[in-house]
Amino acid sequence: MLSIRHDPFPLEAARDLLGIVRALYAEARSRGASVADLHAIAAVGDDLRQAIALADAHPPGTLGFSSAWARAERAAGRVGELADAVAPAAPIVRAALARVGGGSVTPGG
Repeated sequence: MLSIRHDPFPLEAARDLLGIVRALYAEARSRGASVADLHAIAAVGDDLRQAIALADAHPPGTLGFSSAWARAERAAGRVGELADAVAPAAPIVRAALARVGGGSVTPGG
């Protein structure tokens, strides 16, 4: 059962997490991940996009707004499952930089 939420939706955090998911997808694709793995990552991104859209379209205290929260929380948990805790972040950051035409990863900058 979905609980009605009135607290502010973490829009910036959801957008940040969507950016991380996009970088995870780009890195996985560049290393030749399986179609199933790419679909799993894309599904998380879809949930986040839908959560952001629902939160934007519905006011707090409504079913749509509460659904946005549920989707975002589910997606956040799934990102944690997708990201390998022992994998270095540098390949993901490089993938994100490549998507925006950036350069290399350097310490401190």
